[in-house]
Amino acid sequence: MKKSLRFIIPAVLLVIFVPGIYMKYKSAYLTPIPRDTIGNTAGNIRGEGRFCEYDGKVYFSNPYDNDTLYVMNPDGSGMKKLLNSGVSYLNAGGDYLFYYLESTTGGTGLGHIRSSTGIYRCTLKGKQSSCLDKHMATMMVLIGDEIYCQHYDNTNFSTLHKIPAGGSKEEIELSKDIIETACVVGGKIYYSGLKDDHCLYAWDTETDTSRMIWEGNTCYPTIVEDNIYFMNIDADYRLFRYNLSSGELTAMTDERLDFYNIYDNVIFYQTNGTSSPALMRMTLAGGSKEVVASGVYHRINATSTYTYFQPFDDDGIIYRTSTFGPVAVDQFPEAAAAAMEDSK
Repeated sequence: MKKSLRFIIPAVLLVIFVPGIYMKYKSAYLTPIPRDTIGNTAGNIRGEGRFCEYDGKVYFSNPYDNDTLYVMNPDGSGMKKLLNSGVSYLNAGGDYLFYYLESTTGGTGLGHIRSSTGIYRCTLKGKQSSCLDKHMATMMVLIGDEIYCQHYDNTNFSTLHKIPAGGSKEEIELSKDIIETACVVGGKIYYSGLKDDHCLYAWDTETDTSRMIWEGNTCYPTIVEDNIYFMNIDADYRLFRYNLSSGELTAMTDERLDFYNIYDNVIFYQTNGTSSPALMRMTLAGGSKEVVASGVYHRINATSTYTYFQPFDDDGIIYRTSTFGPVAVDQFPEAAAAAMEDSK
């Protein structure tokens, strides 16, 4: 009996530990992510990255199911739950999804048995979950095979960090300044200064150095070709456009804004009027302004088919409207039905 135990115990240990060693090795290995990858759009990242369209699919945080991760076709069909975890700041690149884990109700897969908040990676099918960083983070964006984000801890508070997507190397603190990483064009992060001024800056991800681009008083800049769209602090946070070549400055709205999201040739924006705030839509040139929904909304995320938004005071509901077609708002019934089906 003692002799047989000598063989049984090592065998049991192998069964327990070898899969863990294999998963650790596999989590450090990534199939290549193209260098020109940008994990999500500027507007969606500013809207907490609740939706991310990639390679013909839309990955999203379902508010009808505790913000857990789902995937669907752009029209809402073919919906499937991928994880039991509450997620935000979704990014996609190569064969992988990257996200900030807000909470877990058990999870699916070895990587979520003892999961905690932090930055995670999984496959596009929601498998092989792996934690890349356990700290709080916001404004995370995948650029090539690296994640840039605002990292939070109780010592340094908010600092800019770079985290390898493969998780095989240590993360790097790049700056102690608060740098919004949402807008990425041509390997550069465009952001408004917060420490000494509100000028437009560009962070070069090749050299990890920063330089000033324009001395405007900007907030939430978005670069579209040769134009900078931004909320103008000098003009009560109205939306403006500045042309880098001509120097022309154009007011896009008469109202103060809380938020805006540019997708292709349309702009969705939330007005801040005290009497009649509303989510609005207009063209990139500033024409065809129309009301999408009266009230105050946030988490405005746009895809090629629908644009999604949530009431500011109720994150358990989500609305959507056509991104480019006629305005017709509903409560995203496919997501509600999928959540109900999953709970059975």
